[in-house]
Amino acid sequence: MVSESIPSTARPKLSSRARLQTDKVTGNPVLLYPEGVLMLNPTAHAIVSLCTVQETIEAIASILAMRFQGSNAEISNQINAFLNRLRAKNLLELI
Repeated sequence: MVSESIPSTARPKLSSRARLQTDKVTGNPVLLYPEGVLMLNPTAHAIVSLCTVQETIEAIASILAMRFQGSNAEISNQINAFLNRLRAKNLLELI
């Protein structure tokens, strides 16, 4: 399992194996991949939506800190933990 800290300069993007979609029944965001589906809460959806290789981890943390009115350090830790879970499932690439 991948658990090391992701460098703040890394630019994350979803793997080609994963697709962000809206569940047709619930209308909630989901991450589809060959082995299953991951239901996304609003925070997870916000993180995944910004994983487009355009933003660094540091920029994503700043954007979400403003959006959710939290500290950059706390948000960065949450982003790191979530993205490491995606990396462990091979659903995330770092550029």
